[in-house]
Amino acid sequence: MIIYFVRHGESEANKENFHHTPGVPLSGLGLQQARILAKRFKNIPIDLIYSSPMARAKQTAEEISKEIHVSIEYWDDLSEVRRPAEIRGKDINDEKVVKIKQIIEQNRNKKNYHFSDEENFEDINKRTQKVLEHLENKHENQTILCVSHSTYIKALVGRIIFGGNLTEKIFKEMRKHMWAKNTGITICEKHPKYGWQLNTWNDASHL
Repeated sequence: MIIYFVRHGESEANKENFHHTPGVPLSGLGLQQARILAKRFKNIPIDLIYSSPMARAKQTAEEISKEIHVSIEYWDDLSEVRRPAEIRGKDINDEKVVKIKQIIEQNRNKKNYHFSDEENFEDINKRTQKVLEHLENKHENQTILCVSHSTYIKALVGRIIFGGNLTEKIFKEMRKHMWAKNTGITICEKHPKYGWQLNTWNDASHL
């Protein structure tokens, strides 16, 4: 089984530097990026496209689907890591946003801590496990493309590399040091002998 994890194209939130809400669309550049990305998959046999239902991922998946004529299934579990409602749609540098993020960071080591309705590490880890188990059970001998989001793809890759040994500390370092470009392609493979492997991280050479 081979899985292509793809980040969406540039969104209006990426462009204007504010925190996403689910309905934020691709920017004009992001739509161009998605169309260029789609052409990379023209000669790669894909059995199915899964996509986050968030607008920016959905638009990216639709461009790929149009190019390669493969159907899309929208999957909530591929959505981006959920931030607190208090910061969604707000400027990244807003004083209140910065303060909330500081509070969350100060309490990050508390296993069951939530500022409000955001996902914490335990929530994210459970969701990634669910996604990988579904892919393993339903698509053993297939090639699947999953359109998702920067932080969540990092979480999936963390689970693939470290399995149950992934910790909050490791994930924090992954988020900090593993930059994910818009429309970057990450390729993972479930090998019958060696298990999960990371073959390629965030290839955006098409841009």
